[in-house]
Amino acid sequence: MNGAVRLVALALVLPVGGCVCAGFQCGEPDDIGLPRPDDDDTTAADDDDSTDPPVIIDVRSCDVVVTHAPAGSPGTVEVAGEFNGWAPTAMDDNGDGTWSVNLGVLAPGAYAHKFLQDGQWEDAPPPWAYAKWLDGTENRALYVGDCALPLLQTVSATASGDGRVRATVHFAAAADEVAIDPASVAVSVGLDATRENGGVDVQIDASTGLIEIEALGLASGKHTIRVSAADTSGRDAENSLFVPLWVEDEPFAWEDGLIYFAFTDRFRNGDYGEPGAASPVDGVEDRANYQGGDFLGILDAMDEGWFQDLGANVLWLTPVYENPDGAYAASDGVHQFSGFHGYWPVDPFAVEGKLGDAWASSEDRLVELITEAHARGIRVLFDLVLNHVHEDHVYRAEHPEWFTDGCVCGTEGCGWEERPRDCWFMPYLPDLDYRNHWILERVVDDTLELVRRFDVDGVRMDAAKHMDHVVMRTLSRRFREDFESGGGAPIYSVGETFTGGDGHGTIMEYVSPDELDGQFDFPLYWSIRDAFANDGSFQALEGTVAAGIAAYGDAYGLMSPFLGNHDIPRFATDAANNGDGAWGWSEDWMAGGGQDVTQPDLIARQSMAFAFTMTQPGLPLVYYGDEIGLAGDGDPDNRRLMTFEPYLSANQAELLRRVRAIGQARAGSRGLRRGERRQLWVDDNLLVYARDAGGGDVAVVALNRNWSNRVQQVDLSGLGVDGATFVDAAHPERTVTAQGSSLNIELGSWEYAILLRQ
Repeated sequence: MNGAVRLVALALVLPVGGCVCAGFQCGEPDDIGLPRPDDDDTTAADDDDSTDPPVIIDVRSCDVVVTHAPAGSPGTVEVAGEFNGWAPTAMDDNGDGTWSVNLGVLAPGAYAHKFLQDGQWEDAPPPWAYAKWLDGTENRALYVGDCALPLLQTVSATASGDGRVRATVHFAAAADEVAIDPASVAVSVGLDATRENGGVDVQIDASTGLIEIEALGLASGKHTIRVSAADTSGRDAENSLFVPLWVEDEPFAWEDGLIYFAFTDRFRNGDYGEPGAASPVDGVEDRANYQGGDFLGILDAMDEGWFQDLGANVLWLTPVYENPDGAYAASDGVHQFSGFHGYWPVDPFAVEGKLGDAWASSEDRLVELITEAHARGIRVLFDLVLNHVHEDHVYRAEHPEWFTDGCVCGTEGCGWEERPRDCWFMPYLPDLDYRNHWILERVVDDTLELVRRFDVDGVRMDAAKHMDHVVMRTLSRRFREDFESGGGAPIYSVGETFTGGDGHGTIMEYVSPDELDGQFDFPLYWSIRDAFANDGSFQALEGTVAAGIAAYGDAYGLMSPFLGNHDIPRFATDAANNGDGAWGWSEDWMAGGGQDVTQPDLIARQSMAFAFTMTQPGLPLVYYGDEIGLAGDGDPDNRRLMTFEPYLSANQAELLRRVRAIGQARAGSRGLRRGERRQLWVDDNLLVYARDAGGGDVAVVALNRNWSNRVQQVDLSGLGVDGATFVDAAHPERTVTAQGSSLNIELGSWEYAILLRQ
């Protein structure tokens, strides 16, 4: 295995007090269990170990003990795998619903295996178990660590709003019981602990292997703890610890997130006018070429409060990977593209040099960007390209056998939906074959290292439906076990599964506690566009909302509603119905007009679409430029260079003002962020709903898509706001008071209100 080594052998999650043994000797209470449980249990009740406390060991054992809790009451249970030549080995009934067998000493590595009950082989492994494909069959994976090396385990980790972080780390000795070397222990809190707080207090008890860490006086923001150590024989622990923690007055939940997608090359050029700042590729026209946007430009916008003014607290960056410096055919077979977008990686770690600036390298500037974002309470979301690589990637050069032999997506016999897992997006973008376990291990380890190296808070999974479940499930488990165990901040994972209006089921194929946390809500996107850009019905829109609530279940609050992204025509162009094709030049009506608002219809449609989208449950997405109504047809026309103040037209400035007001309303209202959604009224042209966070923390959103004024009385019964007064965040000078449980809504033509309890 490469990079970060998985440290544990197979285990299952049992209720507290159960004996969990795999790769370690099960004995007295102080030396049983595993540092990172790998639940290998077929019972659905044990499918989520994310809330279980870490099981701490003192000394590693070289015996691999496999414990399994089968479904039902079988008479016999056996296990077979690569460790015994697939010859079934009988397991012992422990009398408590579990069965165990000691496999003895195994070399470190991953072993495919399956269980048999009463002589019958099990099917595919459950989604919460590690998996390994072998000869076309998906099996469970037994991971065996190196018992000859010590191990670090996070016992607990906390951060508090008063600027204090604490962690307790345990050093498990190797099998020969050699103790920790206190002089070897290295601890940092944040990127520069000495600059932040004058040092970190570290107390080490060599007799118990406990390391107590405390830092005080920390500023608000992220302060990740990193720990490494060795024993007195000079052997480094098999792992180092990465424990992300946040100091903040109100603990953040991902449901509080508002995502801003900053398309780096097209967002802002921080060294505009400097020689070589844009560095375009020869032979590629401007719209598909590098235009000079860089990390410094994003930093400058952050310093000016661009994201904060929109209420955005999650920053999604286009892929940071180095891309090839050349021209490649577009999908139309006529035009050429450069890698300005970032989706053609050639290395798992190298950062695209063109995203640096005249005064700093891309990697140094990226670190600065992330550090500054964290100081402002902004989470950073990396865009992971794991479905494919560019043909010049180091993986392709070193291991050509790691790729599928698939056809090009969309060609005859190779439809996008027909062969999603193995079709190639373009002939120069080979598809990774995750049924080859070596590439799974390499990609997972490299991705975890990327997250550690840049202290990333979340990931976007590009092209989720084109990958095998095994890579996303494995990453999900590793995030929990490597980073979140013991109290580390959760890593959010959101997927991109391009689908139609009825694609709720397709989206949910990849969302679960064992895979993605959420996905971009494409079914809702189509209804948003229809309702606000194309005069569709609010009743149809609410039908899509209801379908999403029913389909997404507990994941509903972690989905991402949106009205635009980089793969579809811009909302402004759709609403204006003036598209000129991906390679044409759609006129930007919002950019004209001088100092006068000349596009009230477009402004009304877009601002109302934002009012709806940004007040839905989940993590709404703002695609750069949509907040000013940037125009554009399909890719690459929808990726135009951003415009900023003071160069905005009156149209753009008015739309921006409205979107900022909506974003600030959401940021300041727990109800709008976390409240349960309750429909209060809907017909074709009027929609009213509440977001109820309990305890009277209620927001009411009303949207009138009529071409005339509208008055409607709505019932607030059961919301606990009888007689309450609300202020309209869209028109702060306007208030409305409920008469008992009845609220009178009055809206002008194409007007909306976001009513927050006063």
